[in-house]
Amino acid sequence: MIRIPVVGTIFRKEILDLLRDRRTIFGMVVVPILIYPLLLIMFSQVLATQTARLRARTYTLVVAGGANAPGLVDRLRRDESWEVVEAEAGADASAADPGLLEGTAHVVVAVPPGFLAALEANQTAQVEIRFNRAKDESNFALNRVRDEIEEYSAEILKSRLEGMPEGFERPIAVTETDVAPPERAAGFHLGRLLAMLLVLMAAVSAFYPAIDMASGEKERGTMETLLVSPALRSEIVLGKYAAVAAIAACTALLHLASMGVTFSYFFKTTMSAAANNSGLSFSISLGNAALVLLPLVPLTLLFSALCLGLSAFARSYKEAMVYLTPIMIVANVASFTALIPGLEFNYGLAFIPIQNCAMLTVQLLSGDWKWGHVFATFASSSVYALVALRWTWGIFQREDVLLRGGMEFDWKRWLKTWGTARPGLGAALIAVIAMMALQITVGPSLRGLPLDRILLLQQVLLVALPAVAIALAGSFNLRASFRLRQANPVHLALAPVVAVSGLVLVTCLNGFLMRFEFFRTSGQEHGRVLVETMKSLGSVGTAIAFMAILPAVCEEILFRGIVLSGLRRDLGPWAGIASCGALFGVAHQVPVAIISVGAFGILLSWMALRSGSLLVTVVTHATWNALLIAASLDRIPGWLLPVDDGYPAVAGVAVAALVLPAALWLFSRARGTDEEESAPPAISGGEPSAS
Repeated sequence: MIRIPVVGTIFRKEILDLLRDRRTIFGMVVVPILIYPLLLIMFSQVLATQTARLRARTYTLVVAGGANAPGLVDRLRRDESWEVVEAEAGADASAADPGLLEGTAHVVVAVPPGFLAALEANQTAQVEIRFNRAKDESNFALNRVRDEIEEYSAEILKSRLEGMPEGFERPIAVTETDVAPPERAAGFHLGRLLAMLLVLMAAVSAFYPAIDMASGEKERGTMETLLVSPALRSEIVLGKYAAVAAIAACTALLHLASMGVTFSYFFKTTMSAAANNSGLSFSISLGNAALVLLPLVPLTLLFSALCLGLSAFARSYKEAMVYLTPIMIVANVASFTALIPGLEFNYGLAFIPIQNCAMLTVQLLSGDWKWGHVFATFASSSVYALVALRWTWGIFQREDVLLRGGMEFDWKRWLKTWGTARPGLGAALIAVIAMMALQITVGPSLRGLPLDRILLLQQVLLVALPAVAIALAGSFNLRASFRLRQANPVHLALAPVVAVSGLVLVTCLNGFLMRFEFFRTSGQEHGRVLVETMKSLGSVGTAIAFMAILPAVCEEILFRGIVLSGLRRDLGPWAGIASCGALFGVAHQVPVAIISVGAFGILLSWMALRSGSLLVTVVTHATWNALLIAASLDRIPGWLLPVDDGYPAVAGVAVAALVLPAALWLFSRARGTDEEESAPPAISGGEPSAS
């Protein structure tokens, strides 16, 4: 049993050790408060000075064919900011390209021979501008000469329109009205930047305290003293974890506060002209700014657990830096997703770690957020943090790691034991996260292909392949992990009965949920898309093949295979069944499906554990999908399976309510072939390993 006073003692010890180091105080307080304002002030001053210098300087303008446009050339000569150089008569404009590349010329204006003739005929005259985009001077010269030509063109247009009524040159005038409140617009634009910085600061803030408390203690030789103390390993882990999380949260908060104030001032001053022209207001209320603390909490807990575990795994401070570098890379990549335009936050993104907190920050600051998204983000991030903390606890059980450094990777031993490992909770979550991330990132790129090919690639490459790849990389026993065993004929015979009776009852649940607006809108849209997809496939047989059998095989490989095996090993059978069903519902990303499909997922998970064969759940799943397809295409009577979000007939519900328990009872009585999955062995010298 964990003793909270002991955890508190270790927590205070770690905090005091860090606070005694002046470098820590400097990094936590002084750097966040001073470095960002100083850097931004310096950057703003340099930017303003250089911009003013580039705008005020004289640029070399080469005119090719100046005799073809004397009025334009005279106008350019009158402007003292130009040093006009005329090219040789008859010379091609490209002859000045070496000067542009070397910087002796900044911009070239080439006038073709028919310039004046086109103007006299009230036609469009052509002018070519040649410049060097790789030089700032050439870019500024381009903008300046472009403005000169536009003004000259406006004067010619005005002379052409003499005598015409006002507004003749512009038949339609467009008025743009932005209905977003100033705070929401500011939150949307600044939120993307702050979301990116939130992830980076949470990772960086946990980086150094974790290294100091684990690998740093190894180098100082104080880890052994702590391990022989009366404190349990779990108490040591919790004390260190709490200290890392507290330091990381305070540091990240100071970083974000300093950056928020600094960037807000920067946008108000340096970008005031652009803001006035666009109507933007770069100001965020204190209440919206405080919302940043919401995603900061689970993000800090996750990074603290990961950094502490990796640091404990390393032999030395230097090796810990190597191990933690991938965490920083992942944080950088995930943080940039907040800058991707058009990426809508949904329930799928809410379950992708790190990225969900970045996207939620943008939603919270812009005021366009939903409680369901907040809850899903907090729940998923908390689960990931707990998984990471449990892994860290497992590292602290390894005395060979804590006392003699990190483990050496033995290729020979790995090859001899390949295919004997069992998946755990981490592998299960990684498989689901990989599937959802692939659906979001790779899925849209499949558009444009034939529909049957899209469905095939989505299921095989984005659903089944991640599970198989993780099993191969983790050296898992494929037969046990995916339940590749012979099925009991009784279980196979009962599978369609369970699918039919269960679907009738779940249809009642679905009809009740669809009475609520929250579930009805997204549910109806999802159903409409499914019906259109079925009809686009052409025949009922094709629809059943690609929308019933194929998803049943691929989704069962993932969820009732590696996911259920990993959850069962570390959480136990019943918690594993419930968690697998919940993840199965969440993967469908529709609110009503999270409940109804989640209930079906729990049923499938129970059947998988009782039978020990993946084939049984594939048959059940395929039958369920085929019935839904047949009902959507009006091939099943509406009194049994209605398609209009209604309820089945009372008689059908009564029969299903009697048949399902009887079928499940018979199912449980039939002998299965499931093998008991072994828990991690207890480690000597520490607390017993828990399953």
